[in-house]
Amino acid sequence: MDDDRANRNFGRVVVRERYQKIPTASEKAGFGFQTELITGGRFQSQKGGVDSEKANRYYTQGSFTTPSLFYYAGQGWNLGILLAPRVALSEGRVVEKEVRTIYDSEATALLSKEISGIQVAFEAGRGFNRLDRYGFFFVGMANYGSVSISHSSGFRITGIHLNAKPELENWFGPPWAGYRREIYGGLISSEKTLFWEEFRLFHYVYSDPNHNTNGQILSGQRVSGRYSYSGMEFQSRKFWDTWAIDLVGIRLLGESKSSSNPWSESQTATNSYLGYISLHSQGEKFSFALAGLVTKKDSKDRLDSNSNGYASNFAEPRVLGGYSSFLLYQSLDLIHPPQFRDVPTKENPNFENKGNRIYGVQMGLDWYSFFRTDLFFNRSDSVMGKGSEVIGKLSFLSNDYGKLFAQMSVSYTVMDPRRTRVWITEPFTEEEPKKEYIRFYVSLGTQF
Repeated sequence: MDDDRANRNFGRVVVRERYQKIPTASEKAGFGFQTELITGGRFQSQKGGVDSEKANRYYTQGSFTTPSLFYYAGQGWNLGILLAPRVALSEGRVVEKEVRTIYDSEATALLSKEISGIQVAFEAGRGFNRLDRYGFFFVGMANYGSVSISHSSGFRITGIHLNAKPELENWFGPPWAGYRREIYGGLISSEKTLFWEEFRLFHYVYSDPNHNTNGQILSGQRVSGRYSYSGMEFQSRKFWDTWAIDLVGIRLLGESKSSSNPWSESQTATNSYLGYISLHSQGEKFSFALAGLVTKKDSKDRLDSNSNGYASNFAEPRVLGGYSSFLLYQSLDLIHPPQFRDVPTKENPNFENKGNRIYGVQMGLDWYSFFRTDLFFNRSDSVMGKGSEVIGKLSFLSNDYGKLFAQMSVSYTVMDPRRTRVWITEPFTEEEPKKEYIRFYVSLGTQF
């Protein structure tokens, strides 16, 4: 359902905390049980460019899960166990075709207690986590533990530690030793205070231990890294009745070490940033937004001791059209790895991207309570060149019998590489021609 949430909230995705699903004793005291069925999937394909870019690609995934909550609601404290076995089937082709069946599960213990208007909550287990509202840092499954302290005024402090993998996990997969990723840190947030709807400050440390890039012991290049992501997220209160502003800023600092044998080692430092702003209006039927995303541009075209691109291999932003946008994900392989991931991957973050500056306009219209159309116009400037993009979206949402959601979109992009190709030697050159890309995206889900 994230595609629907993001589309109606200008790229911002907010979901309820797990422990908040447990009823309070005043609502329903004692033992209880809740369950639901969620199923859905997505399909995306992309064509265009030239063969050497491997631009012809597709990816499809379907999943099925039954979240079940066993709980006890007492006077001032709650206890719960959330179990959600899931099955996911995926098929994709980037360089070659790959078909996978994944058996995974959420299994989380929940405990919360309220003391004089202050609620303390603990969570531990395995589950789906979202560490930022806009998906610029982490979205995905992880083994985790967290503690949060919140006040009825909307003030909250949270600490969390995660062990995660970028690709889908399988019950019967190999052990994680040697290539798990660790993230730890916390956030401070405030809601509905002064002139903001929500204001969050966070700091997370991402640690990638000694990792074998070939996936085999004692072979290939070994990479380890440690990076800090310090950020701010701000959403203003409404002004002029329907208008609001979203702001995001993330500072990335870190370094990685790589070696191909015990006698040689190289070190790469990273000092980068990401900035995002959105000015938007939500009326009764019509919505409008102006948005911009900027990531730092690396000053050199090759890997060196200062690799200053912004990257996170857990990032899945939904701003500026989300998965429908070619310019946002820049999903070309081999020559220019994507800035954000659009398919599960085992790769380490690539901090060599040359930055990306995207500016866009979104116009949405709710024709009926269940039918909506959106039109996006985006413009970008990056290492791939200057690009212009138009995206058309159709969205359906029904709450009559459970919840049903579907979204279909198509984007058309024209890229000007702004590069000169040398055939033999000067002056035998020519300007590289403009390239065209078409990207299709479909997602749907049901919840009962």
